[in-house]
Amino acid sequence: MRDHNPQPQAFSLIELLVVMAVIVVLIGLMLPALRSGRESARASVCGSNARQLAMANTVFARDHEQRYVLAAEDIFVGFGGRNRWHGVRNSPGLSADPQDNWFDPTRGPLRQYIDNGGQVKRCPSFEGHADLGGTAFEAGTGGYGYNQQYVGGRNDLFGFTPEAARTSATIEQVHRQAETIMFTDAALASAAGLIEYSFAEPPFFQLAPGEPSGSQPVPSIHFRHSRRVNVVWADGHVAPRRRTFTRGGEASTHAAADIGWFGPVANELFDLK
Repeated sequence: MRDHNPQPQAFSLIELLVVMAVIVVLIGLMLPALRSGRESARASVCGSNARQLAMANTVFARDHEQRYVLAAEDIFVGFGGRNRWHGVRNSPGLSADPQDNWFDPTRGPLRQYIDNGGQVKRCPSFEGHADLGGTAFEAGTGGYGYNQQYVGGRNDLFGFTPEAARTSATIEQVHRQAETIMFTDAALASAAGLIEYSFAEPPFFQLAPGEPSGSQPVPSIHFRHSRRVNVVWADGHVAPRRRTFTRGGEASTHAAADIGWFGPVANELFDLK
């Protein structure tokens, strides 16, 4: 009697290997898209954080005679002073107690304007980078840098002086709101890796009133989002930009760390002209 219900044959080893190879190829094709999608989501969150910073700064200005928050009002005191736009510390720097050197973002001047317990929201693409325990430069910036020389300070009016650090721009003095940088993603490259830094440095220092000098700061604008940087302008809109150049004694290090500048080799995206 013929068996009308034969048992199904098992896959051969070769067939299993072929299926596994196809699956591996498909995973390989999908991973770059998944990584890209993940970074795109992080960049979107980061842009939202930066926009909230700009909004907080604008509301702060309306509550303080139209003046934006100071970037570093006592930067010439001690090793960098006690006050930054993002926080306050107990010592002006180099205290024997490391905790006195840490900036506390909940005590910063924007604390009541930020919907995160007073703390600057951290860029999700900047997680894991060193802040050296808060003892060097600034912990608590969230990974963002402020236009310190023209908006958070007025080097263009007073040069590189305490008076410039104690004077911020007013809303009406920023004539090109949609074309003047307020915040960007920021970092510095160090032997320990990327560390937090609170200023978005322009291509040239404004060391005296008038035209910028030929002196060049270390670059701090960080193109961390698939080699793009989130820029929030004074009018509050956020737009990504690609790096156009970098330089300095460690230009190769800066390039490898995706740090540099976008736009022209000039301060025109930072200044108030």
